[in-house]
Amino acid sequence: MAFSINGPSISSGYSSQTSSSQSFEKLSSGSRINHAGDDAAGLAISQRLSAQLGGFDAATRNAGNAISSIQVADGALSSLSKNIGRIQELTLQAANGGLNDQDRQALQAEAEQLVDESSRILEKTNFNGKELLSSDEDSSVQLENAGTEITVKGKDLAAEFKSLGFEDIDISSQAGANSALSVLDKTSEAVSNRSSELGAVSNRIESTIESIASDKVNTAEAKSRISDADFAKVATELAASLIREKADIAVQAQANSQRGNVLRLLQP
Repeated sequence: MAFSINGPSISSGYSSQTSSSQSFEKLSSGSRINHAGDDAAGLAISQRLSAQLGGFDAATRNAGNAISSIQVADGALSSLSKNIGRIQELTLQAANGGLNDQDRQALQAEAEQLVDESSRILEKTNFNGKELLSSDEDSSVQLENAGTEITVKGKDLAAEFKSLGFEDIDISSQAGANSALSVLDKTSEAVSNRSSELGAVSNRIESTIESIASDKVNTAEAKSRISDADFAKVATELAASLIREKADIAVQAQANSQRGNVLRLLQP
C-alpha cells in the first residue's frame, strides 16, 4: 500500500503577500500607480498631466516677470510725467511778460535739470538689462503651450522725445517759452499714450494668470483622480490581505501538524 503525503499549497500565501506588499507601497507613496504594470495607460496620462502642470508654472513665472517689467516702465513714466508737469509750470512762468531775463535764467536752470533727469530716465530705465523706454524691440511673454504668447510692443520714447525737441527746450526768453509749451504738450501726450498701452497689456496678462491658475487647479485634480491612491480602499484591501495571510499561516500550521501525525502512525 502506498501513501502520499502532500504539504499545503503556497500559491495562495504568495498571492496574499504580494497584495499586501503592493498595498503598503501605495500607502507609503500615496500613489495608485507606482509601476507601469499598475496601470500603463493611467501612467502615460499622469505623466502628460505632470508636464502640463510644469508648463502652467513656467507660464505663470513668465507672466509675472512681464508684469514686473511693465511696473518698472510705468514707474518711470510716472516720474517723466511729473517732470514734464513741473517744466510746464516753469515754462508758463517764463512766458509771463512781467519777468526779466534774470528771472527766466533761473527758471531755465531748473528746467535744464529736469530735462537732463528725464533724458536719463528714458535712456537708463531697464528690466534685467532690457531697455524699456529707449527701444522699439517687442517683448513676447511665452505661455504654457508652444506658439501661445502675448506680445508687449516696444516703443522708443527717448528717440521720440529727441525728435520733438525736448532736450533743446529753452525758456530763457519769452519766445522760447511759448515755443516750449507746444513741445511739452506733445511729450506729455506721448507719455500718456504709452502708459495706456502698457496698462492694457498688463490687464491682459493679469487676466491670463488667473486663467492659468484655474486651468492648473483643474489639471491637478484630474491628475489626482488618475494617479493618487484611495487610502480608504487601499487600507481595506491591506486588512483583507493580512487576514488572508494569517489564515494561510494557520492552515499551513495545521497541515504540518496533520502530516506529523500521519508520519508517526506509519512508523513501526
